[in-house]
Amino acid sequence: MRILLAVLVLAGCGASRVPANLRGYDVLIEGADEQSVALATAMKQAGYHVKTKVKGGSHPTAALIHFTFSEPGRDQTVWLHLRLADTRSGVIVAAGMIPLDSTVPTPRARAVAAVEVLARP
Repeated sequence: MRILLAVLVLAGCGASRVPANLRGYDVLIEGADEQSVALATAMKQAGYHVKTKVKGGSHPTAALIHFTFSEPGRDQTVWLHLRLADTRSGVIVAAGMIPLDSTVPTPRARAVAAVEVLARP
């Protein structure tokens, strides 16, 4: 019984949170800025295979593109936009955005929220 319980716990710990449409993809995150590093760390912890350079002949790869945007004017919400684009075809395979407000004050918090948004169907 104890062995079965231990196996189930270990299997649960290794469970990937990568959505079906992104399984099999490597995620390319080239940036060395604080937000890119936090995104790479959060994605690795969620079960994504993250790499920092394109390598020919490898698994299908999706490049992570992230940028901030807000409408012109005072007191407009700033959003962090995220796109995962297939490096061979350019097709966007996942996208999302999160508001940059007090709920995500640090690069780490933004990265965790971003991974959750990208995992939504």
